[in-house]
Amino acid sequence: MKGMKFIYICCILGMVGISGAFAQSGDKLLNILSGELNKHYRELQGEKLPPYYMNYRIIDKWSTTVIASFGTLRDNQSRHTRIMIPHIRLGDETLDNYKYYPMGAEVTEFGISSAVLPIDDESNEDAIRQAIWMEASARYAFAVDMYERTKAQTKVNVKNEDKAPYFSPAPVESYYEAPFPADRLKVDSEAWIARLKKISDLFNENTNIMQGDATLTYEVERRYFVDTEGRSVVENLPYARVMIQASVMALDGMQLPLYLSYFAYDPADLPSDEQMMADTREMMKTLAALRDAPVADPYTGPALLSGGASGVFFHEIFGHRLEGQRMKTDEDGQTFKQMVGKEVLASDFQVSDDPTLTSYAGKELNGHYKFDEQGIRAERVDVVVDGKLQNFLMTRVPIDGFPKTNGHARASDGFDPVSRQSNLCIETKSPKTQQELRAMLIEEAKKQNKEYGYFFKEVTSGLTYTGTSSTNSFNVTPLVVYRVYTDGRPDELVRGVLLIGTPLSMFSNIMCAGDDPSVFVGICGAESGGVQVTAISPTILVNKVETQRTAKSSVLPPVLPRVYTPRK
Repeated sequence: MKGMKFIYICCILGMVGISGAFAQSGDKLLNILSGELNKHYRELQGEKLPPYYMNYRIIDKWSTTVIASFGTLRDNQSRHTRIMIPHIRLGDETLDNYKYYPMGAEVTEFGISSAVLPIDDESNEDAIRQAIWMEASARYAFAVDMYERTKAQTKVNVKNEDKAPYFSPAPVESYYEAPFPADRLKVDSEAWIARLKKISDLFNENTNIMQGDATLTYEVERRYFVDTEGRSVVENLPYARVMIQASVMALDGMQLPLYLSYFAYDPADLPSDEQMMADTREMMKTLAALRDAPVADPYTGPALLSGGASGVFFHEIFGHRLEGQRMKTDEDGQTFKQMVGKEVLASDFQVSDDPTLTSYAGKELNGHYKFDEQGIRAERVDVVVDGKLQNFLMTRVPIDGFPKTNGHARASDGFDPVSRQSNLCIETKSPKTQQELRAMLIEEAKKQNKEYGYFFKEVTSGLTYTGTSSTNSFNVTPLVVYRVYTDGRPDELVRGVLLIGTPLSMFSNIMCAGDDPSVFVGICGAESGGVQVTAISPTILVNKVETQRTAKSSVLPPVLPRVYTPRK
């Protein structure tokens, strides 16, 4: 990160009262937040159901979005927003209002409530205090209602499989980063408009392209956290990302999108126009080939997943099943809860989740943070060592056998934090070269009497179910897939492939991995909102995958050609 900042760190073990140490920082918003928490906590002790723990969070965000489409400006927005989220726990660590519902307010189709604070704290202190009070009052009322429901539901439950408490002790730390200078909060919009228009104008060279966008998103989040045990954390989290996306439509109506993504902490560190334009031209060649590619038939057999594809695969299918808080209830499938110490991957595989990492293989990682949303210092967690499951990603909500947090409580917007991934990293002690992996794929296909194996080069997203209310299955949406023929024919690009399956079966079929780690950055949506994540993985060889055709489109290609007048 560029720019100077002052960092103050103080670590205290054990439980203490609310500290006023940060009043010396001169951060008016922090002082207001700490003062209101102190006052509200003290006043609520006089209620029939007093809180045993509270924390207040603020997300102070500066954001800029610039979108160009086919060489023209489509959007240019800069915003400064500030929201506050109270967290109130009633009862005690053995039974509280969060037992059956992980959020401190009702989640509706419109999201979850939060206090929208004025952004001018110099002249609107009273307005800020009023907004904090109103949201805290609403969440306290919700907490009382949930606690009463929890006590009633607990009486009729036959058993509760997890016997661990509902809140765990944790070290108390104070940490402070000074605000970014004003020039780090915004970008040169005019310069980026010109750059994105130039990049997106390339899509005009192919009139079959239906969508052709280039988007810059730059956000600086200044996160405040204070709690009734003495924690006080202020951290800056910058994210700069360029997304280039385009799509074509096949003659049968199938939509065929492709994406390019670039990430850096500082917009100045994003790639040059020349690199992004060269990558865009390659993407356009692939789009043209995809439009004429045959539709794949359903398939079972061996496959190679590129680093980017396997990263999404591990994030969706493996990583979400390592998020410990979700296993607190028997409504979760708990795929791995009873498999600690047992082999879940091939013996040379290592899996870790490390929010302290800022870069890997020369790429910056957007899953980085120093403190999680419970004010706990981030930790590297080695979840799989030599193929055996060792650990889970934990918050201050413990589960049987895992009584402590390891700094993986994450949330966005007004949501309460739950266990989430950050920078998930898959490595192998016995990497294979790309030539070896290809030869092994062909050999495995022959062994299974298959005409070809698959190579999944690019994927866009995935979806997985971990609950007991539905089948614990997954699907991953590939974008660029090749048939690799066993008889030496050239690889053939195909379309309309959906990768499906069940997790335990898929994990048991992973044979080995390559020597080419790839970094995939994205946003993961789950019950605590959308959080920044990275998946790092090499190419992997799987001896059996299952695919099905994507749903047939009911849309027909346009009759009229897209309008385009070449620029002089």
